[in-house]
Amino acid sequence: MKTLIIILSIFTITTTTAQSAYEKGMGKAFELWGNQKNDEAANLFERIGKAEKDNWLPFYYAAQIHIVKTFGTKNAEEVESRLTKAQDYLNQAKTFSKNNAEILIMEAMLNTAYVVYDGAKYGMTHSAKVEELYQKAKIIEPENPRAILYHAEWQMGAAKFWGKDPKAFCPEVEKAILYFETASSAIPFYPSWGKDQIARIQENCKS
Repeated sequence: MKTLIIILSIFTITTTTAQSAYEKGMGKAFELWGNQKNDEAANLFERIGKAEKDNWLPFYYAAQIHIVKTFGTKNAEEVESRLTKAQDYLNQAKTFSKNNAEILIMEAMLNTAYVVYDGAKYGMTHSAKVEELYQKAKIIEPENPRAILYHAEWQMGAAKFWGKDPKAFCPEVEKAILYFETASSAIPFYPSWGKDQIARIQENCKS
């Protein structure tokens, strides 16, 4: 199955005198991440999460960093270590936010990372989890653009693996484009990534 590469849109944080310690900390963590200081960023997100005590977002981003870092990594020890940490972070995030579509999407990506790394070892057990997690996320938020786009990419990869036409899922990509245009949240640092990956995923739709 084709390796999935997630390129994140790093948040631009406007600094104001009214920023809280949380906002400053999150802004610094995103800055570290944008400068490729991935482990420093993940550690800072973790510290923010522990200080906040009831906020799922710092743990979510700490998990995302570790998941993204495994794509393209061949070192088994590093992959296992990062994905184990990521699952721990997502478990913590879930204690603060039940039935959260964004967390389910990230957990689907975590399981995807296992399959991409070693399909022979993890394909049978983790592929079903990926499908289940995306389906749950779409039930909770039917118009979530990340759930629709990355589920479509997962289905395209599976179609190629089984010798089927991935273009069958191109309408889902088009649907995701529309939902990206209307998606918004008043929650600071709420996930908004993924739109910049549409063109890459649409390569599967070319004849």
